[in-house]
Order: sequence, then C-alpha cells, then structure tokens
Amino acid sequence: MIQNFDTIDHEKYMAEALKEAELAGIRGDKPIGAVIVHGGNIIARSSNRFHTLQSPVAHAETTAIFACAPYLEQYKGECTLYTTVEPCVMCLGTIVIAGIRHIVFGVKDKFMQMDAYFTHPYIRKKVHHYVGDVLRDECVQVLQKYSPRDAEIVLTGKWCPSL
Repeated sequence: MIQNFDTIDHEKYMAEALKEAELAGIRGDKPIGAVIVHGGNIIARSSNRFHTLQSPVAHAETTAIFACAPYLEQYKGECTLYTTVEPCVMCLGTIVIAGIRHIVFGVKDKFMQMDAYFTHPYIRKKVHHYVGDVLRDECVQVLQKYSPRDAEIVLTGKWCPSL
C-alpha cells in the first residue's frame, strides 16, 4: 500500500532509527541507525555494524536493505528509508539500486556533501523525496554521546584526526 508521503509521521519512524543508533553506540559501532517502512509498518531495522562485522560496507542503511531485500524487490518504489545521519555515497547508490524512492534523515552530513549527487538526472529520477532534519537534535545527541569525533566531522564537514 502506497501512503501519501506528506501525511506520514516521520518523527515516529526516526525515533525507531534512533533506537538502533543507540544500540550501535552501546555495541561500539558508529551510532547510526536505520529503519525501512512500507505501508506504515517497519519491515527492517538495523544499525551500523562496521566494527562488529569488520566490514566497510556494514552501514546502517545497507544492513537494513540486506535484511529485507526480497521484500524490497516485491514492493519496489513503495518504501521509505529513515536514517539518523544522511546517507553516504555508497549507501545512496545501494538505496537507489534497491528501489527505495523516499529517504528521510536526521542530520545532514556536511563532510559528504551529498547535495552534489542530486544534480545527476538518474538520481533525481529515482529519489522522489529526500528530507532532512527530522529529529535532528536527538540524532546529533546520540552521535555526540557515542562518537564525538564522527559528530564533529558530520557537523562541521572538516576532517579532525586529532579527536
């Protein structure tokens, strides 16, 4: 069932992504969480597992997509992905290939400078909604609580290896 994007309670689902981010932080991974929603139901939830799985591709968005890939194939274009931090280039590519057309994030990643990718006609065609700053303050707090270095990079856009 396709919902009207503008009537969805985005904060409700971002709060669920925040729970995943907390779990990642507690576990020692980067505190980033994601959920995928279809028809008002959460069909997948995950968090960053970069350190736990020792895998550079185990971001919250990609692990959530892997968890429900057959479902996404069946309902291509009807799902929304919520993530506490704006998706990186790799995750955006995975999201587009998976057929997720609606992306909602909490904190804009100034380091990644993702705005440039949305000038590409293919990305503009595939991503119908790209909404940020949903529960931004809460997402920033979780990021700062568990990973001050990553929070600094995301918020300022500056690499800070000294932290």
